[in-house]
Parts: sequence; C-alpha cells; structure tokens
Amino acid sequence: MTEARRRRIEEVLSRRQPDLTVLLENVHKPHNLSAILRSCDAVGVLEAHAVNPTGGVPTFNETSGGSHKWVYLRVHPDIQTAIGHLREKGFR
Repeated sequence: MTEARRRRIEEVLSRRQPDLTVLLENVHKPHNLSAILRSCDAVGVLEAHAVNPTGGVPTFNETSGGSHKWVYLRVHPDIQTAIGHLREKGFR
C-alpha cells in the first residue's frame, strides 16, 4: 500500500460518525436498500440496522457502490429487538 493510499484511508475513517446510526423497517427492494446504504456511507454512518418481519432483508450482494465495505448492516428479527440493541449501545 502506498503512503498516499494509507493517508486517504485514514482521512476517510476519521470522518466516520460512530454516534449516528440508521434503523430501517420493512425495506423490501434491494435498490432502495442500496440507496439508503450509499447515503449512510456518504455521511459517515458505521452501522445500519434493518428489520423486516415479513421476510428477509436484501443482502449486500444485491447492493452496489461499494458501501458494503464501509457500512455494516445488522439485521434484527423485530423492531423491539433492534431498539433494545440500540439502547444497549447508548442510543436514545
């Protein structure tokens, strides 16, 4: 890895916002998930949370733009579990 590339990666990582997250519910279409995750990536969200009680959440294989490399998608079985997880992490 070149020194310039290492500096660029460190610069991008320093702009991440660990105190900002997104909770998604009932996102069924992969292109909608992709758009949301690209927006999360653009503003520095490290982790997004998804709930879809009626079926599966589209996978990163169905997303584009490389956001899957920078935004972790945590899937929860229901909204109460998701909210409980976020509260344990200090979110309100």
